Amino acid sequence: MRHKIKFIHPSYQGNKGFSLTEMLVSMTVGMLVFAGVIGLLVASNETVSDTVQRGEMQENGRLALTLVSQDIMLAGYYGQFTGMDIHEASSADTEIVKLNQVNGNKVAVEGTDCVGDGENNGTFFVENSDFFFRHIWSTHTESSSIFNCISSAISNTDVLQIKRVLGDEISAGEELDTRYYLISTDNQAVFYAGSDATPVVNNGVISEYQHHIYYIENESRGSVSVPILKRKYLYKTENSTGNQAKLKAQTLVEGIERMGFLFGIDSDSDGTVNYYAKAEELTREHWENDGSEILAIKAYILVRALEPDNKITNTKVYDMGSYLYTVNDNYRRMLFINTVKIINAGKEVWRS
Repeated sequence: MRHKIKFIHPSYQGNKGFSLTEMLVSMTVGMLVFAGVIGLLVASNETVSDTVQRGEMQENGRLALTLVSQDIMLAGYYGQFTGMDIHEASSADTEIVKLNQVNGNKVAVEGTDCVGDGENNGTFFVENSDFFFRHIWSTHTESSSIFNCISSAISNTDVLQIKRVLGDEISAGEELDTRYYLISTDNQAVFYAGSDATPVVNNGVISEYQHHIYYIENESRGSVSVPILKRKYLYKTENSTGNQAKLKAQTLVEGIERMGFLFGIDSDSDGTVNYYAKAEELTREHWENDGSEILAIKAYILVRALEPDNKITNTKVYDMGSYLYTVNDNYRRMLFINTVKIINAGKEVWRS
């Protein structure tokens, strides 16, 4: 009997296709890996978004706190005249005046001045007043109209008013036509416009005079309302006269939602803070440093992200020092706090 021998070519040995079970397992594993990669990408994108928002808030918060703190620190600085009372046009020992121009006009704000509470709290001091000229003042807003010159501020936040001169001294003839200045000695001072001739004051020190009001206003960015820290500042047009001063709004930092301030009071004239109080608790004597004195200010700045994030819900209560602020929305926030000593307050004052 003959037997047939079947030869199988080596290249065909073991070449079997995937079974249905193997294919299903492979597809399942592949889908799991793919889903994991997609989930990782989504999580990475969310992390990047969170990091970017936090970075923006930190940058905006620090900038806003720095701007406000630097102004607070030098509140009431009037060059060589620092520490003198600016509530009388003249007295036996000291004299401070607003420059009389050739046409009889004195430096003044044209139209509506930005005036805080008190009898002597405008841009320039009131002559022959029984009230001290206030170099710092604050209040908690209850409406959009504040300081008699701002009609679009947000309510339920503190605002701050500061008057001072810059620490940098300039020489006669270097004044800008669009700014106001104070030339001072330890017993004499003159306010004047940069477009005027420099007043003759022997050994006088010249510095730019500033009047600032810090407040918050909402602005639309597409479908989102963004809170913005703004500042009113003193200026004049180049060709105007000294009695035509204006206060112009300046945008400072986006995302600043609320401000709060506590004032450190020295009630026994020993040069140290006895307690902190909110603006509504202070009296005329506090603001005018008559018997009690404001030595320091705690500044609270609340920063909000510019865009909402629907993946989070913020229901926190923020302590703004002088009030509590409750939220219930989808915005991230950060609170910045700084205590600032007013250099020109207390027994020792800084003079240039």
